[in-house]
Amino acid sequence: MNKVIFVAILSALLSGCSMHVNTLYDPATDFSKYKTFCWMSGCEFSITGPSYLNDSLIRENIKKTIISQLNKKGLILDNDKPDLLISFNITVKNEQSIVYHREDEVPFSRSVDINPEVINYLKGTIIIGMADKKNSKVVWESFASNYMELNPDVSEKNIARGISLIMKKYPPHK
Repeated sequence: MNKVIFVAILSALLSGCSMHVNTLYDPATDFSKYKTFCWMSGCEFSITGPSYLNDSLIRENIKKTIISQLNKKGLILDNDKPDLLISFNITVKNEQSIVYHREDEVPFSRSVDINPEVINYLKGTIIIGMADKKNSKVVWESFASNYMELNPDVSEKNIARGISLIMKKYPPHK
Protein backbone atom coordinates (compact mmCIF):
# COMPACT_ATOMS: atom_id res chain seq x y z
CA MET A 1 0.00 0.00 0.00
CA ASN A 2 2.81 2.43 0.89
CA LYS A 3 4.40 1.81 -2.52
CA VAL A 4 1.19 2.71 -4.35
CA ILE A 5 0.71 5.89 -2.32
CA PHE A 6 4.34 6.96 -2.80
CA VAL A 7 4.26 6.34 -6.55
CA ALA A 8 0.99 8.31 -6.82
CA ILE A 9 2.46 11.23 -4.86
CA LEU A 10 5.72 11.14 -6.85
CA SER A 11 3.81 11.08 -10.13
CA ALA A 12 1.65 14.02 -9.04
CA LEU A 13 4.70 16.03 -8.01
CA LEU A 14 6.66 15.30 -11.17
CA SER A 15 3.78 15.94 -13.55
CA GLY A 16 2.80 19.07 -11.65
CA CYS A 17 6.26 20.57 -11.93
CA SER A 18 6.43 23.32 -14.45
CA MET A 19 9.10 23.24 -17.10
CA HIS A 20 12.27 25.01 -16.00
CA VAL A 21 13.55 27.32 -18.77
CA ASN A 22 16.97 29.02 -18.95
CA THR A 23 17.91 31.51 -21.65
CA LEU A 24 21.39 32.81 -22.39
CA TYR A 25 22.28 35.47 -24.95
CA ASP A 26 25.00 37.89 -25.97
CA PRO A 27 23.88 41.27 -24.57
CA ALA A 28 26.03 43.11 -27.14
CA THR A 29 24.01 41.62 -30.01
CA ASP A 30 21.43 43.72 -31.86
CA PHE A 31 18.70 41.12 -32.42
CA SER A 32 16.62 43.49 -34.55
CA LYS A 33 19.07 42.98 -37.43
CA TYR A 34 18.12 39.31 -37.80
CA LYS A 35 15.40 38.71 -40.38
CA THR A 36 16.13 35.25 -41.84
CA PHE A 37 17.21 31.81 -40.62
CA CYS A 38 17.94 28.27 -41.69
CA TRP A 39 18.98 25.12 -39.87
CA MET A 40 22.50 24.69 -38.52
CA SER A 41 23.40 21.53 -40.49
CA GLY A 42 23.62 22.83 -44.04
CA CYS A 43 20.13 24.29 -43.73
CA GLU A 44 18.71 20.78 -43.22
CA PHE A 45 16.54 20.24 -40.15
CA SER A 46 18.01 17.59 -37.90
CA ILE A 47 17.35 16.33 -34.40
CA THR A 48 19.77 14.71 -32.04
CA GLY A 49 17.97 12.87 -29.30
CA PRO A 50 16.17 9.68 -28.32
CA SER A 51 15.37 7.10 -31.00
CA TYR A 52 11.58 7.54 -30.69
CA LEU A 53 12.03 11.01 -32.24
CA ASN A 54 12.97 9.35 -35.52
CA ASP A 55 9.25 9.10 -36.23
CA SER A 56 8.66 11.33 -39.28
CA LEU A 57 5.41 12.79 -37.86
CA ILE A 58 7.07 13.84 -34.59
CA ARG A 59 10.05 15.32 -36.43
CA GLU A 60 7.75 17.23 -38.79
CA ASN A 61 5.69 18.59 -35.85
CA ILE A 62 8.86 19.80 -34.13
CA LYS A 63 10.15 21.44 -37.32
CA LYS A 64 6.79 23.04 -38.11
CA THR A 65 6.44 24.38 -34.56
CA ILE A 66 9.92 25.91 -34.50
CA ILE A 67 9.33 27.59 -37.88
CA SER A 68 5.96 28.90 -36.68
CA GLN A 69 7.49 30.32 -33.48
CA LEU A 70 10.33 31.96 -35.40
CA ASN A 71 7.84 33.43 -37.91
CA LYS A 72 5.88 34.94 -34.99
CA LYS A 73 9.14 36.56 -33.88
CA GLY A 74 9.60 38.13 -37.33
CA LEU A 75 12.10 35.64 -38.77
CA ILE A 76 11.65 34.00 -42.19
CA LEU A 77 13.10 30.69 -43.35
CA ASP A 78 15.67 31.44 -46.08
CA ASN A 79 18.05 28.66 -47.12
CA ASP A 80 20.04 30.97 -49.42
CA LYS A 81 20.91 33.99 -47.26
CA PRO A 82 20.19 33.24 -43.59
CA ASP A 83 21.17 35.69 -40.86
CA LEU A 84 20.81 33.03 -38.15
CA LEU A 85 21.57 29.34 -38.01
CA ILE A 86 19.18 27.41 -35.77
CA SER A 87 20.04 24.21 -33.89
CA PHE A 88 17.69 21.93 -32.03
CA ASN A 89 18.55 19.15 -29.58
CA ILE A 90 16.66 16.89 -27.20
CA THR A 91 18.33 14.88 -24.45
CA VAL A 92 16.63 12.40 -22.18
CA LYS A 93 18.35 10.97 -19.11
CA ASN A 94 17.25 7.95 -17.12
CA GLU A 95 17.32 8.82 -13.44
CA GLN A 96 16.52 6.87 -10.30
CA SER A 97 15.39 7.53 -6.80
CA ILE A 98 15.65 5.05 -3.92
CA VAL A 99 12.82 4.99 -1.40
CA TYR A 100 13.00 3.05 1.84
CA HIS A 101 9.87 1.46 3.34
CA ARG A 102 9.37 -0.06 6.78
CA GLU A 103 7.78 -3.46 7.05
CA ASP A 104 3.99 -3.04 6.80
CA GLU A 105 3.21 -5.81 9.29
CA VAL A 106 4.85 -3.97 12.19
CA PRO A 107 3.88 -0.29 11.79
CA PHE A 108 5.05 0.81 15.25
CA SER A 109 8.12 -1.36 15.49
CA ARG A 110 11.46 0.16 16.34
CA SER A 111 13.18 -2.37 14.13
CA VAL A 112 15.36 -1.26 11.27
CA ASP A 113 13.77 -3.61 8.75
CA ILE A 114 13.54 -1.45 5.67
CA ASN A 115 12.90 -2.38 2.08
CA PRO A 116 14.58 -0.23 -0.55
CA GLU A 117 12.59 0.46 -3.71
CA VAL A 118 14.07 1.91 -6.89
CA ILE A 119 11.84 4.36 -8.80
CA ASN A 120 12.83 5.06 -12.42
CA TYR A 121 11.97 8.29 -14.20
CA LEU A 122 13.17 10.42 -17.10
CA LYS A 123 14.49 13.96 -17.20
CA GLY A 124 14.21 15.59 -20.60
CA THR A 125 15.86 18.73 -21.92
CA ILE A 126 15.08 20.62 -25.13
CA ILE A 127 17.68 23.08 -26.42
CA ILE A 128 17.27 25.65 -29.19
CA GLY A 129 20.35 27.63 -30.18
CA MET A 130 20.92 30.48 -32.63
CA ALA A 131 24.23 31.44 -34.19
CA ASP A 132 25.05 34.52 -36.22
CA LYS A 133 25.98 33.07 -39.61
CA LYS A 134 28.22 35.99 -40.57
CA ASN A 135 30.28 35.89 -37.35
CA SER A 136 29.96 32.13 -36.66
CA LYS A 137 29.07 32.98 -33.08
CA VAL A 138 26.28 31.70 -30.82
CA VAL A 139 24.13 34.70 -29.90
CA TRP A 140 21.12 33.08 -28.19
CA GLU A 141 20.37 29.75 -26.54
CA SER A 142 17.46 28.56 -24.48
CA PHE A 143 16.77 25.23 -22.88
CA ALA A 144 13.91 23.73 -20.93
CA SER A 145 14.10 20.80 -18.54
CA ASN A 146 11.33 18.77 -17.00
CA TYR A 147 10.66 15.35 -15.54
CA MET A 148 8.82 13.07 -17.93
CA GLU A 149 6.83 9.87 -17.93
CA LEU A 150 8.70 6.74 -18.95
CA ASN A 151 6.65 6.77 -22.16
CA PRO A 152 6.44 10.53 -22.82
CA ASP A 153 3.53 12.15 -24.61
CA VAL A 154 5.05 13.64 -27.76
CA SER A 155 1.76 14.94 -29.08
CA GLU A 156 1.61 18.03 -31.26
CA LYS A 157 0.12 19.94 -28.31
CA ASN A 158 2.99 19.05 -25.96
CA ILE A 159 5.61 19.79 -28.61
CA ALA A 160 4.06 23.23 -29.24
CA ARG A 161 3.84 23.96 -25.51
CA GLY A 162 7.51 23.15 -24.87
CA ILE A 163 8.86 25.04 -27.86
CA SER A 164 6.72 28.13 -27.19
CA LEU A 165 8.02 28.25 -23.60
CA ILE A 166 11.59 28.08 -24.88
CA MET A 167 11.01 30.79 -27.50
CA LYS A 168 9.17 33.09 -25.08
CA LYS A 169 12.33 35.12 -24.32
CA TYR A 170 13.35 35.68 -27.93
CA PRO A 171 14.27 38.31 -28.82
CA PRO A 172 15.68 39.32 -25.47
CA HIS A 173 14.62 42.66 -24.05
CA LYS A 174 17.33 45.05 -23.01
